[in-house]
Amino acid sequence: MHEEPKEKYSLVQENSSKIDIPTGRLSSFSVFFDKVHSVNGLHLLSALFQIILGSTVVALSVLDMVQPVLLAALMSVIGSTAIVTGIYFTYYVFSRTNSFDTLINRAIKRVINNQN
Repeated sequence: MHEEPKEKYSLVQENSSKIDIPTGRLSSFSVFFDKVHSVNGLHLLSALFQIILGSTVVALSVLDMVQPVLLAALMSVIGSTAIVTGIYFTYYVFSRTNSFDTLINRAIKRVINNQN
């Protein structure tokens, strides 16, 4: 088989130990923060604000703080749509977090397997 030539001054020694972060002992808050930190924060923030503002509009309509009933009904429909859209956008942001990384990892594995 073909062996790669070893460099004289390697950054990683052959007998160096690998540092593992124990993911089993991490709290749920730190796992959530790691996931939020890896996504685009502006998208997540806008989705959360959309959910909060939609909930506020629906609450104002249901508590009868808007006098014309037709306007209150229209506001509750628009608020409900905003809530559903915000929840879907939040799901979309979290589901697309690592899709590019897994695509690259799969391609690298295919290339390595095809070389052998």
